[in-house]
Amino acid sequence: MESVLEILSKCEKYFASKGVPNPKIDAQHLLAKAMGCKRLDLFLKFDHPVMGESLDKFREYAKRRAKREPLQHILGNVDFFGITLKSDSRALIPRPETEELCEIVSEELFPDEKSQIKILDMGTGSGAIALALASRYPNAEVVAIDNSDSALELARENRESLSLSDRVKILKSDWFENVAEKNFDLIAANPPYLSDSDVDSSEPEVGVYDPSSALRSGDDGFADLKKILSQAREFLNVGGAIICECSPEQPKKLSEMFPEYDGIARPDSSGRDRFFIGFSHPR
Repeated sequence: MESVLEILSKCEKYFASKGVPNPKIDAQHLLAKAMGCKRLDLFLKFDHPVMGESLDKFREYAKRRAKREPLQHILGNVDFFGITLKSDSRALIPRPETEELCEIVSEELFPDEKSQIKILDMGTGSGAIALALASRYPNAEVVAIDNSDSALELARENRESLSLSDRVKILKSDWFENVAEKNFDLIAANPPYLSDSDVDSSEPEVGVYDPSSALRSGDDGFADLKKILSQAREFLNVGGAIICECSPEQPKKLSEMFPEYDGIARPDSSGRDRFFIGFSHPR
């Protein structure tokens, strides 16, 4: 009969042998889920034996993670910018970089959390950006769009669990195709922006388990970004802003392609250009 500490040590080595990133933390998360406790509670239980149903569950979770199934899918949820979202294969797992997008919006573009702003979230997936910003701005009106029925289903489930159904409208649309409203103060977009070679060389958690349609974009990753930026000004108020998550080489190129936005490239926390921010000026 093995203790919590012994199982964690063995699992960490097992995960490392399978190329799992963050093997120590992942092992802790999965054992905590199996034991029905918080991860930090494990540090008070290092000498406790793990047996029965808890051990069986942990073995199942560990096998799945060793096959590189994303941790968030096994846990069933992900924390994102102050909210908890259900996470599964129906939509892209919300990334830390996308949290940084929300930070830029809330700290720089619209620092007043009482702002009465109208927000359009394009390619909403699980609803992460739309629901996080709706939680941040209680006076905001938010529209979230996606072209994937399964992603929209997940977004609606997350909207319901966060009691935001009265403030977040979810709509099926191929980018702006079915967006009838205009006069948005902010358009936020996390569209597909990876080339085929980017996806093919990515870790299994991305290339195998995330929906391909949420990752791949033609024209070397630029196709969907170009579609969005070619039309966005028609839907923005004068003085409104658009922020797009991108690959590191894309923001500066987008600034050159669409000079009408006076766009700027913003780095993520690792120092790589990750966001294009543009503004709507009088025509």
